Amino acid sequence: MLIILVLCLSLGVLPVFAEHLAQAGPKINDDSLVVEVYVKGIPNNPTSMTFVGNDILVLQRYDGLVRLIRDGSLQDRPVLDVAVARDGERGMLGITSIGTTVYVYFTASDVDSGKAIENRIYKYEWNGKDLVSPILLKTLPSDNYYHNGGAMTNFDGQVYAVIGDNGNYGRLQNRATDWKNDTSVILRVDPPGPYYAMGIRNSFGITFDPQTGNLWDTENGDDDNDEINMVPENFNSGWIEIMGPAKNQTQTDLLPKYGNFVYSDPEFTWQKPVAPTGISFVKSDILKDYSDDVFVGDCNNGNLYRFKLNSDRTGFVFESPELSDKVLNTDESMDEILFGTGFGCMTDIEVGPDGLVYIVSLSDEKIYRLVPKVMAEQSQSDKGGCLIAMVPKVMAEQSNHKSVTGGGCLIATAAYGTELSAQVQLLREIRDNVLLNTESGTTFMAGFNQFYYSFSPEIADLERQSPVFREIIKTAITPMLSTLSILNYANVDSEYEILGYGIGIILLNVAMYFVVPAILIIKIRQHSSKRNN
Repeated sequence: MLIILVLCLSLGVLPVFAEHLAQAGPKINDDSLVVEVYVKGIPNNPTSMTFVGNDILVLQRYDGLVRLIRDGSLQDRPVLDVAVARDGERGMLGITSIGTTVYVYFTASDVDSGKAIENRIYKYEWNGKDLVSPILLKTLPSDNYYHNGGAMTNFDGQVYAVIGDNGNYGRLQNRATDWKNDTSVILRVDPPGPYYAMGIRNSFGITFDPQTGNLWDTENGDDDNDEINMVPENFNSGWIEIMGPAKNQTQTDLLPKYGNFVYSDPEFTWQKPVAPTGISFVKSDILKDYSDDVFVGDCNNGNLYRFKLNSDRTGFVFESPELSDKVLNTDESMDEILFGTGFGCMTDIEVGPDGLVYIVSLSDEKIYRLVPKVMAEQSQSDKGGCLIAMVPKVMAEQSNHKSVTGGGCLIATAAYGTELSAQVQLLREIRDNVLLNTESGTTFMAGFNQFYYSFSPEIADLERQSPVFREIIKTAITPMLSTLSILNYANVDSEYEILGYGIGIILLNVAMYFVVPAILIIKIRQHSSKRNN
């Protein structure tokens, strides 16, 4: 019984076995939220995602695939495969959906990774398994590998897409010369219509405020002055003559006139480029505290920014005097707007039908999710049982631990939202893929489950009530979690091997938690006795 209790309270991380798990993940500046890795291992540069019902369709930029994520699992079979050019900023670039109708923006090629033909926007129907019935809606230039844009969105039945200058410099870029059309613009795609906005250098993010119907975008500057813009109809963003706020009214007046498009300054500017990408408003009963905010991600730093809207929702309000001019200069602090770090190169931010915020990271090949901490802790306990006890879901559901309001797994509660969360997930996978594939492992856990949950819910409740107590438990279980990760390196082919590994891990924990401390105590007492004599 003592050995079982040691296993329960002391799983941990020996650096020699779990160094690869010690990488710091994303962090956010709100203790009431945690960052989950919703899906990992999305290859070939995931760029953009859309919800179709509860399913997610995500683009892989390099190989022209659209992948399905169902119930939090990346499905093996692609739902669409098209030939794309992949050099520079080309590839699978944008996706949005209305009901079961899905719109995809990509750089077409004759063969995978071949020479670019043009950018194309297709409309498909989603049948639950594949994207079918393709209809070509729009062709756009791709003369150069840069500034192909690609972000898409929709509002009130209208679909929009954005493309950058693609190396063209004419009237749509505020130069008084004719040049190629359909560049530096936000387009009405379906139904088709006149340009919605012009003068855009390049953008990786457009979205609508669900409360006002105002369109917003992010725009990448050249060597400086990245922007966030509120984009009214017939908006002129100013490129190539203006990036960031105009120097004076004369500079604005000198812009060549194109139709009835009107320039206005950005709502926010980064003087030092951060490469802003995804942008999203939060309309969610679960995340009501953020209903008057805008989230923006960047690619250069992996930062997630939070901007507070003014009462009219037409701009931002700042407490810092440094930001009152709506410009973050290179020598100024971004603490007020910095909401999260460590997300890698973010390329899309979406709010799901569950009311949670989903973030695509191109560099991390993951989709992250922002979840209320209380919900996340309980979800982890309910979803997979305790990873230390390694109880299969069906056993956990049959146990007597408490429901949504409390109880659960003390280890999951201590680890959630910390650097140990990745180890917890790994151990859950070891449980399912290694231990439960042996009769002895399954038999042991069936009995162990009843023992563990005789005390775990009460300790988990105390952790929720006391952050200090939770930190103590987290520190205590850290060494034990590492020893269990040894199983990740084991080739278990028989019952005898799993028993051997199990006994070895038990002995290792006994040594760490009892033998080593006992030896230290004895040595200290001996040293103290000698000094007294």
